[in-house]
Amino acid sequence: MAVTAYIFWLGLAEILFYISGFIVHSAAGRILGPADYGVYGIIITLTILIASLIGNGIPIAMSKFLSAELTKKPELIPSIKRKAALAQLLLMAVITTGFFAGAPLIANLLRDPGLTSLLRISAFIIPCYAADSFYFYYYTGIHQFNMQSILKALRSVLRVAIIVGLGYFLSLEGFITGYIYVSLVVFLIALVIDQLIYAKHFKVKKTVQTFPIKKLLAYALPITGFLVLYQTLISLDLFVVKAMLRDDYATGLFNGAFTISQIPNYLFYALTIVLLPVISHSTANEHEQKTTDAINLAFRMMTLLLVPIIALIIGYAEPLMVFFFGAPYSAGAGALQFMAFGVGLLTLFYVMSFAFQGAGKVIIPLKIAFFAMFLNGGLNLLLVNQTLGIVGAGIATSITAIFVTLALFYYLKKEFSASLKISSLLKIFFAGLTILLLSFFLPGQGLLFIFSGGFLFLFYLGMLYFLKEIDRQDLNLIVKMLPGKSKKPTA
Repeated sequence: MAVTAYIFWLGLAEILFYISGFIVHSAAGRILGPADYGVYGIIITLTILIASLIGNGIPIAMSKFLSAELTKKPELIPSIKRKAALAQLLLMAVITTGFFAGAPLIANLLRDPGLTSLLRISAFIIPCYAADSFYFYYYTGIHQFNMQSILKALRSVLRVAIIVGLGYFLSLEGFITGYIYVSLVVFLIALVIDQLIYAKHFKVKKTVQTFPIKKLLAYALPITGFLVLYQTLISLDLFVVKAMLRDDYATGLFNGAFTISQIPNYLFYALTIVLLPVISHSTANEHEQKTTDAINLAFRMMTLLLVPIIALIIGYAEPLMVFFFGAPYSAGAGALQFMAFGVGLLTLFYVMSFAFQGAGKVIIPLKIAFFAMFLNGGLNLLLVNQTLGIVGAGIATSITAIFVTLALFYYLKKEFSASLKISSLLKIFFAGLTILLLSFFLPGQGLLFIFSGGFLFLFYLGMLYFLKEIDRQDLNLIVKMLPGKSKKPTA
């Protein structure tokens, strides 16, 4: 199957996942109301932040080495998988226990001791999330993107049915416990499929040297650090709003704005799944030009699509808040406008960080995320006050994102000779600014913003075509992203 097909099916599954996520958040916002929705946002965001410590770092490292050895030494696949599972299990036990025991302390830091019981319930999301993520990245490593698409789609359906169902009958606790059951069910299904189909392709041979766990952990540690720093970077403002304003209603408004601002993250997440193994494979085989071409393609296509998405979210911030969460959330539109800009730029950084990780340059995104987290934290403490309120958090994120983007441009050019022409950037930004300005004049009441937004998106593409920035050659480089081998596992 070609890379274009992978991206299509993964993208389709990701869109379904993103839609299901907004259904869950929209249902939670409407059923719980702004105050309890603010509490829900704090609990789930914090738990997923902690879960990413063990749910993604080691599995991503496993995926990188599985992809690198898939065609060179496929006999190492069982050893890599086994060592990663052991490391994941141990870390999972330690973090889950620590989070459960530390729930009272976390609640006090957030200045709301009443959160303790909910935090302890959410602790069980961590091991289930970690188990689910393990198999998701395992299928990435052996290039079974079709299976990822199926699992992603299944997860989407289940989380609407289970989380919203439990939330409807059990209110806040139901919305939280639903995450436990969804991850657990998807993990069990992935495990059964692996044992029935894929595990048989990789026989353990006693004469083959096992994969060293130190090599796996050495790669996983900085990735884990990056993921934790990045999740903290984009989530920190929510916790600051909760702690500084001490207003669950305001926290609920900001959580709604934060959720909608994540649209670019959802849409482009599929690209990270493909980019990591592609870059890992090309660098492992010393295909420098293929690496550069893949990064340039991803960088350019993301910029082309991110700009209109950010512009339209900013232009239709208020109708988006009302559409997803109801009229009481319209007051969060100002925060959404700034968050859309900041999170949009940070999405570019997040996706392209997987290019660095695939090439073994894991320290670079780690370093950028480290400084950005402290910058965002300081700006949030300064700007989240009674005067600016939740808008201050959005401003802090936007300022931080500008510095992160400049650093990203510098390192992409330095490490991969990847960049966009100044003329291309000017054309893209000009077209994006044009549709942003037009959005203030086209109707956005009710559901009209959907039609206006669709028209403006097409108008944006038409402008770029007229300016000769888009042509039929845009997708040609994607062929060079192919590893050149069948994606079916080989014994």
